[in-house]
Amino acid sequence: MMGLGRRLFADVRRIPGVNGVAVTFDDGPGEGLDAFLTTLDRAGVRATFFVVGEQVRAAPGRLTEIVAAGHEVGLHCDRHLHQLSLTPWAVLEDLRRAQATIEDTTGKPVRLYRPPYGCYSLASWFEAGRRGWTRVRWSRDPQDWAADATPDGIVAAVGRPEPGDIILLHDSDRYSVPGAWRRTLAALPRILDAIAAAGLTACPVGALLDQAGIGRGPWSARVGFTPERLYRLG
Repeated sequence: MMGLGRRLFADVRRIPGVNGVAVTFDDGPGEGLDAFLTTLDRAGVRATFFVVGEQVRAAPGRLTEIVAAGHEVGLHCDRHLHQLSLTPWAVLEDLRRAQATIEDTTGKPVRLYRPPYGCYSLASWFEAGRRGWTRVRWSRDPQDWAADATPDGIVAAVGRPEPGDIILLHDSDRYSVPGAWRRTLAALPRILDAIAAAGLTACPVGALLDQAGIGRGPWSARVGFTPERLYRLG
């Protein structure tokens, strides 16, 4: 049986017992969204988009397009700030505002959460638990946001995907170098081809969780911890 510590302090990086690979995008929705949606649609692939609240408010129609195209939406943040640089109160407000923006736009509850830079603070960790969000990181990160990234380098860094992998990509360059999303877009067809060549199906995170029989929502949601308790906010 999984120990208390592992259940309490676990997030999803690779999903066991599945025949697929999760394709995920952070930091959007950005100006290149239509091109990403077209590429995914041509390949018959649905993905997970971890979106930023301020990006959604700037162009809410883009998030509507993501949902209409059959893709999954997760919460990334409201402003793309490293959570360890914020007070616990600021982290909670960031998450709450992002959640309200996403749910007001999509009409659907948030179920998946990935923090900026893949780094949780104590407040965000337990707030995710309190709200029943599944915490998601990744198993393959080609660092497509970097200044020296190239389409060939991105494809090489992803390599040959394995069952249950979660691939991290970015569909916006607002928080990285200008034009970064264009390199990701150029690499995307070959990444999808590599998944297919491995005999695997590219799909959203939620589809793999369902296939694996893993319930949504972190274990800590069921043990009563809250950031308000930890920081005596309530």
